Amino acid sequence: MESKIKEKFLSEVFEHILGISKGVCNIDDEMIINGGSEIEQQVLQGLSYLHADLELNKKELRKAVENEFRLKSLEEKNKQLEQFNYVASHDLQEPLRTITNFSQLLKKDYGDNLDDIGNKYLDFVVQSSERMSELILGLLNFSRLGNGSVLELVNFQNLTQNIQADLQASIAEKNATIQIQKLPNLWGYKLELRQLIQNLISNALKFNKEDKDVLIEISCRKIDGEHIFRIRDNGIGIPKKHQDKIFILFQKLHHKSVFEGTGIGLANCQKIVELHKGNIWVESVVGEGSSFFFSIPNLKNN
Repeated sequence: MESKIKEKFLSEVFEHILGISKGVCNIDDEMIINGGSEIEQQVLQGLSYLHADLELNKKELRKAVENEFRLKSLEEKNKQLEQFNYVASHDLQEPLRTITNFSQLLKKDYGDNLDDIGNKYLDFVVQSSERMSELILGLLNFSRLGNGSVLELVNFQNLTQNIQADLQASIAEKNATIQIQKLPNLWGYKLELRQLIQNLISNALKFNKEDKDVLIEISCRKIDGEHIFRIRDNGIGIPKKHQDKIFILFQKLHHKSVFEGTGIGLANCQKIVELHKGNIWVESVVGEGSSFFFSIPNLKNN
């Protein structure tokens, strides 16, 4: 009799194992309690735990596969977007050059036969074509950021001083003073970091208050393993409601008649910082100036 009971229990265990292999488990607390001997109860409890562990592992594996699929899909979409931007930029530049060249020839050869309004229209065509060309070139440069870049140890002190030397004409024109505190050496993509800092300094020079000499302060401090850079100016400032928008591609807060630009510079800055796995943000008060912050983690350890 005892032998038959054991055979029946083993047969039930076998059925439970087959069910668990298919993702089904009929073992509940009541069945475990009424499972017979202590050993039989332990076996049923163990099978129940086995089923729970297998289901958890399946969920984790499924999640890992889905994440990997999403990552590969995102990488593929980014590659396609970069390729599209590159091709579109090249394909669009040629007709724009044609429009500009023929407009200039038309004005040169037939300008005397046109009235003031006709010449004004031609000037609008040329200016609009040149602005569109700048936008396309900016989009092309945006899509190229990070391509083929090599990680290297960057001396931010020398890098910033070299940028200051290159911008000397603009600095003198604005009667600007740039104060550079001690900056660290960090691993990063040198060309992109140069563009990042140059864009932020150029913006500080551009959006200045006409009645005040420009003052730009560049500093860095280490917080929780990250280096936080700050580029502070005493310019016109940015309204609170626009501070989240300024990093959006083609987003401009001022009309072209007030401040020239394509609206790509700060979008480039954000992409460069994200390329370095950092963050960028601004704190600003209208009429008092802006402080642009960006963080650079230790990429050598990531």
